[in-house]
Amino acid sequence: MNFQRSLLVCCDLKSYGAADDQLQRELQELLVRTLDRAGEAAGLDRTTWSRQAKGDEEWAVLPATTPEGDVVDRYVRALDVELGKTNRYRVPEAKLRLRLAIHFGTTVQGANGYPGQDAVLVSRLLNSEPPHAALEQSTADLVVVLSESLFDSLVVPGYTTLRPEYFRRVDVRVKNFAGHGWMWLPGGDVHSLVLGGDAPPATPAPAVNQYAVASGASTVVQAGGDAHVPTQKADLIQNFDRNDQRGSHFGPVYRGDRDERA
Repeated sequence: MNFQRSLLVCCDLKSYGAADDQLQRELQELLVRTLDRAGEAAGLDRTTWSRQAKGDEEWAVLPATTPEGDVVDRYVRALDVELGKTNRYRVPEAKLRLRLAIHFGTTVQGANGYPGQDAVLVSRLLNSEPPHAALEQSTADLVVVLSESLFDSLVVPGYTTLRPEYFRRVDVRVKNFAGHGWMWLPGGDVHSLVLGGDAPPATPAPAVNQYAVASGASTVVQAGGDAHVPTQKADLIQNFDRNDQRGSHFGPVYRGDRDERA
């Protein structure tokens, strides 16, 4: 049994199933053309890739000699540029928008494709909920998910121009698979996305009256911009005006023993 360690790259189109027959044919042509142009721009020969065409999806195993950084960095950046060119004058329903997953692992040629856990992993990355949510919540043309091992060995040590903070660690749960990946949104902010398991937005604190009244021997306790004052009877009432974190400005003084201003 012959096997090799190489990059596995797969991509899938958004909303392909909702398109009619004519649009599906056009999207397929645009997909192949865009991927080829991105490969050419990145200096990669895609004719050497072992590719499985699946209509709106391409599943590829690259030659073992292919530099990982050229694919994860140069190819992905070139693909985002090409998608922008392709979609520039297209209506939203006909745009080419992609999910892309990349993993480095063991591949073995089987009777009907590539069996093995690494082949399963890259498919799970592609089909997980986070990249779907990313395209739904943003206007980006491309969302990229790297396997955790690829991210740790390539991006974190600085072997690409991609910075770790560009990525967000996401849960990958598909069928009986559970793991993690690292997601990047070249045309948007991946950290602004609301994904499954995220805490709901915090409820704003209610407005607080900034005017406090201190009486007698009462103590005004100020936390931030708020002031709490116990209510007591006293012969001296001091008005606090424009209470804030920098201190209080004192207003006029009133005395309880006579109805006049001091």
